[in-house]
Amino acid sequence: MLKTVKKITALSLVLFSVNSLWAAEPDAVQPRQLLDEMQQAGSHLNYEIAFVQTTPNMASLRYSHIYHNGKTYAQLLTLDGMPQQIVQRDNVVSYFQPNYSPFSINANHIVDSLPAIMWSNLDALKQNYDFTYIGRNRVADRVVQTIRILPKDDFRYQYVVFIDEQSHLLLRSDVLDRENNLLEQFRVVNLYQSEQFDDLLNAINHMGFPALINDKTTFQPSKEAFNWQPSWLPNGFKLINRSVETNGEERIEAQLYSDGLFSFTLYRSSSILPNEEKNGWWNGTRTFYSETFGDNEFTLVGQLPISTAKRIVQDIKVK
Repeated sequence: MLKTVKKITALSLVLFSVNSLWAAEPDAVQPRQLLDEMQQAGSHLNYEIAFVQTTPNMASLRYSHIYHNGKTYAQLLTLDGMPQQIVQRDNVVSYFQPNYSPFSINANHIVDSLPAIMWSNLDALKQNYDFTYIGRNRVADRVVQTIRILPKDDFRYQYVVFIDEQSHLLLRSDVLDRENNLLEQFRVVNLYQSEQFDDLLNAINHMGFPALINDKTTFQPSKEAFNWQPSWLPNGFKLINRSVETNGEERIEAQLYSDGLFSFTLYRSSSILPNEEKNGWWNGTRTFYSETFGDNEFTLVGQLPISTAKRIVQDIKVK
């Protein structure tokens, strides 16, 4: 009888401790401070994470990050299907993919498959998003602090981030619509931290890196190019880049916009798609919307609700 009482008492203490973990709230939690610590940890710690990404397709990847002598080294490697990798050596990021010639670009971090919040300008985001602390949770068997990043309008998605309480690394992020439906998820399943990643560091330093794409050879648009622009955009979205591509006789103009968290590209081409009742679709956060005006076809591809994409495309003005 005494042994039974002791077992019940021990079990009660365990359950009480677990419940206390979720019930206990840190004093004066500052969500902005937690986000700052997350970005600092992500850029200055040595770590390796295995994670899954749900959109556009389920994918398993491994990301290794090294901060050594003031320089950043990193590797993003696919774990399923054909091997693909992206390697960073300080301010050069190189892409090695099957069926494509390898190439390098100037960049200070790898953006592919990793949440934009890891490097976003938080001061700029604060103008159009509210940061709200939700509480504790658990991811990959680790206690995390949870923050909701909620837009101040109805024209974009919301973010929920889960930050490891010990390392301050990002362990999960959810992109939700206004009805809290899950659209996209980044979820770490294993985290390994160490001060030494000598083998990977040596391998990166001895790799043969492909040549940089030379920005000076980029096509320079003529004065007649881009005589069009959206007359309405959600607050915070700014023009990041313009480019022109040609496919045979077809000319395609593109303009990239971002608010620091989500991005989209507007395209103009002369080819006209057959008029269809349904000229838009979306999959997770990926939205496609297209309309034809006269001899111009305008298309939006990016991370916006389709209602927002439709309004942007329909409000494009041609000079």
